[in-house]
Amino acid sequence: MTQMVEIAKEALEQMPPETRFRPEDAALIARHKEVLLSWTDELVKAFYDSLFAHPPTRKVFREGERPEREKTLANWWRRTVEGPLDAGYFTWMAKVGLVHVVRKVENPMMLAMASFVAEFVERKSHDAKLPEADPLTEAFYRLSMAVGAVITHGYDRYRALALYNVAGMEPALLDRLTEEEAKGMLEALRKEGS
Repeated sequence: MTQMVEIAKEALEQMPPETRFRPEDAALIARHKEVLLSWTDELVKAFYDSLFAHPPTRKVFREGERPEREKTLANWWRRTVEGPLDAGYFTWMAKVGLVHVVRKVENPMMLAMASFVAEFVERKSHDAKLPEADPLTEAFYRLSMAVGAVITHGYDRYRALALYNVAGMEPALLDRLTEEEAKGMLEALRKEGS
C-alpha cells in the first residue's frame, strides 16, 4: 500500500499547481452532493452504454459482467461525491491503475471516460441551471485530470515494476533504454521529414 501512496503523491506533485484539484473544489462538490448523487443511475447507464457501443472498449468486458461493473462505477461515484477527496482517495485511484493493467484498459480509454464524466457533470449542471454550474464543472475537470494523472502514472509504474519482477530489468534501466529508443525514433522521423 505504501507504494500506491507514493505513486499517487508523485503523480499529483507532477501536475502544475494551477491544474491541481483543490480543497475548494472538494468543498464545492460536497455542497452539491445531493444533486450529484441524484444523477448516479443516469451517469452509470450513459457511461456503460458508451463503453459497450465501442468495439475496442467493449472487448475489455466479459460476457454478462456489465451489472457488476455498473455497481463498481456507482460505488466510485458515491465515494467521489461524498468524499473525502483526500490522499486515501487518490491512493485508491492508484490501485485502479493496477486494475487497468490486469483488465487491459488502455490509458486512452480511461482518459476519454474521465473526460466523459466531467462532460456529463457540465451538461447536467447547466441543464439543471445550478447557480454554481461553471465552478462545479471546473472542479470536476480538475478532479478528472487528477484522477487521470494518478491512474496513468500508476499504470506506467506497475508495468515497469512487473517487467522488473519478471525480467529483472530495473525501472531506471527501462526508463533509460526507452528514452534512447525514443531518441532514435525521433531522429528517424526527422530524417524522413515528418
